[in-house]
Amino acid sequence: MKKSMMKNPLRRRAGGAAIALSALLVVSGCGSSPAEETPAETLPVETVTPEPEWPAGDEKGTLENPYSLGEEIVDGDWTLTVNSVNLDANEQFKAMDSFVGQVPPDPGNTWVFINATFSYNGDEPAEGGTMFSIVNENWTGGFMTDDEYGTTFNSVSTLKPGETKAGPVEDGFTVTENAILQMPVEHANESSMVNVEFNNAEYNHFLVKLD
Repeated sequence: MKKSMMKNPLRRRAGGAAIALSALLVVSGCGSSPAEETPAETLPVETVTPEPEWPAGDEKGTLENPYSLGEEIVDGDWTLTVNSVNLDANEQFKAMDSFVGQVPPDPGNTWVFINATFSYNGDEPAEGGTMFSIVNENWTGGFMTDDEYGTTFNSVSTLKPGETKAGPVEDGFTVTENAILQMPVEHANESSMVNVEFNNAEYNHFLVKLD
């Protein structure tokens, strides 16, 4: 069985918050002086929120050295190729044979189609899938930021037609599908990149440039 060609290039953010504890003590005199209040005490809890990091150097699939369209990405026993990206896919979306095709993009957005081929080459049956997003030129590696746009419909996985859950597949499995998302028109250009995540093993991420 093949090993993954790269470690996870992103470290997930750890959320943090400060918790304030307040105490109010009221002391009453027996018919004499008014109640006295003690000052509220704030006890902050220190947390560390690490920034996501990409590995140093020019490791393949990173910001410094992204894959190209049509170039095969290998992650363990899985491979994926982003064949094409339609950055102005409103008409393609309307042509879908589904009621979904009648849904317009949000104001200022456009539908985008990512066409990809996903394959399995392992010795034992396995199940897996992918997730896609597009990140604009301002993105620096964070998760769930305003500079990243996740897919609205579909992923490319081992899910077979007519089934509701992805099952295991054998060596030689391959599927080509569209993943669909919407993003701001102002960033729907070749300065943006596709962010591919393999939903198996170490959930590795790889970037694919659009030019």
